Amino acid sequence: MTDALKLTMSFPLSNHSYCQIFGGENQQCLLQGMRNIFEYMGKVPYRIVFDNLSSAVAHMGKGHNRVLTEGFKCFMAHYKFEAAFCNGAAGWEKGNVENKVGYERRNMFVPVPTILDFFQFNQGLFEVCNKDAKRNHYVKNVPIESLFQEEQAQILPLNEVPYEVFLIEPRKADNYAKVTFDNNLYSSSPKYAQENVYVKASSYKVWILNQSYEIIMEHKRLYGNGLQSMKWLPYIDLMSKCPGALKYTTFYQELPDNWQKYLGKQNTEGKRKGLTSLYTMLQKHDIRTAESALAFAISNGVSDADSVLAAYRSLTSQVQQLQPMQLNAVISMPSFATNNARYDDLFRQEVCSL
Repeated sequence: MTDALKLTMSFPLSNHSYCQIFGGENQQCLLQGMRNIFEYMGKVPYRIVFDNLSSAVAHMGKGHNRVLTEGFKCFMAHYKFEAAFCNGAAGWEKGNVENKVGYERRNMFVPVPTILDFFQFNQGLFEVCNKDAKRNHYVKNVPIESLFQEEQAQILPLNEVPYEVFLIEPRKADNYAKVTFDNNLYSSSPKYAQENVYVKASSYKVWILNQSYEIIMEHKRLYGNGLQSMKWLPYIDLMSKCPGALKYTTFYQELPDNWQKYLGKQNTEGKRKGLTSLYTMLQKHDIRTAESALAFAISNGVSDADSVLAAYRSLTSQVQQLQPMQLNAVISMPSFATNNARYDDLFRQEVCSL
């Protein structure tokens, strides 16, 4: 679990604001957050005041002179807004947004939410901000949303061409064909071990590209230090082609312990079938699910590849498992005493009539 960071854009005339949440404070997060807000409004403020954040300012000169980063300058040129920057360590110069940062934290993020998908969460934040704008302005006693409509009429139209926010850098994959980016590891494909590749990164995703800029692998971007995103499919595919040499591959040691032990006990054909089953699982789920499926199969006394695959399907099936019927009480039925006397009387009557 890592802390998330919030980007807030406020509009002083109306006191309206929009915010977006990201895992980091890099340039891709800043620009993607601004793009999200611009596109949601369909408008762009003609002038925006910023702190001297490193993702926008490469160097602070004297007074208000700033050397901007190339990425930020391109973003400004695309959306045609003017950027102004506060004096160093003088955040109070943009007091409206500073107050908004605290207000949003107290009113929109208590209790602290758990974010599984930044993109989906950020889409929902726009409605939260719009709902907040239905209250009256603290001085003008007019709904904030009404003032914001007037404010929007005075700002720039949106450039209809979306600005693609990303960073691209060259890297060299290691012996495991993994690539280090932003202090985290991302897998590619075994064929690219020790090869030169490119990393393309947005605020949400990381792509590993070959020398022709074709996508080798796509990952969710990690935020933290020493983390790893491993996509196993190309590695399992390679191992399944040479199951006899499995123990001598560098990737075998990366597998979960129970899969290493399981495959180590199999003959060549058993290894091939086991890897094929593992490949099938990883097409839809991650290695942890495959690890759980193997443990579940073994706990039920089966270990052949087909049974492991059946255990996986049982664990991941959307069909509700039927539980044995439980009877908490025995239903008591009334007892009946048999009496054949009436039948005897009936037979006698028929005999007499004859």
